[in-house]
Amino acid sequence: MKNVLRIGLIGNGREAQRRLATVRAVWPQARVTRLAQNTLDFPEAMLVDWLRAHDVVLVAVPPAERYRVLELAIREGVHCFVDGLPAPSLKDLERLGRLAEEAHVEVGVSRPWRFHPKLHASTRGVPPLLLVQQRIGGGGVVPWHARLAEAIDLCCALARSSSVLQIDGEAVRGKSWIEAVACNVRFHSGTYAQILLWQEAGPSLLELYLGCTGAPCRLVLEPAAAASEQAEMQAFLTALAMQQPVPVSLLEALQVLHIVERLMPRLR
Repeated sequence: MKNVLRIGLIGNGREAQRRLATVRAVWPQARVTRLAQNTLDFPEAMLVDWLRAHDVVLVAVPPAERYRVLELAIREGVHCFVDGLPAPSLKDLERLGRLAEEAHVEVGVSRPWRFHPKLHASTRGVPPLLLVQQRIGGGGVVPWHARLAEAIDLCCALARSSSVLQIDGEAVRGKSWIEAVACNVRFHSGTYAQILLWQEAGPSLLELYLGCTGAPCRLVLEPAAAASEQAEMQAFLTALAMQQPVPVSLLEALQVLHIVERLMPRLR
């Protein structure tokens, strides 16, 4: 086990501050150095030198810069953790995945719903039936692709499978954009999941029903950012220190996105 991880944090603003607080809360023995300068203004050779000085880098840069920063880090053999998907293109993500595999580098992609404290306390094996209902609060256009990926990722984690036998879905459209999405997913593990997402005023809320024989469980999950992110970061850093596969890998994110890509044509 590697007791001391050299951790770097790239980025500025709220996301970077949140990640810094999370690491210090769960891994106080770590040495954390921060690069707050805009990576677009930072000479690439100096950025590469900075990356080489770390075992793992937390990437909290704007979405447009994620791919470049992660590619540089992977090529230098540095493990990475990023809040969102490094690139919108599935092809680019697959390329990053191949680079990481060749370099024996772990890339973590944050998925904090998996680590919600209520969910962690209530998991009882693989449920044969999953019902996921999520109210998406706030106004404006909802990034349905990202919200679907979050919901399907949660189902994959609970079903302990990302291999799908059957998938179907439907969208409810308003005057100018989608207002709700429903889909059904049957996993090879035997779990059948039904997902309903809709937009409504008020706070976001996720309701989950785990239909286990003799012990069904209904959970209402409010966003629990601090607790979920701390549990996720603890699991990620512990896996790296133990030189084990990380629990929120880019490979898993790619498997989820392949499911979403199969679903999206049915919603258009």
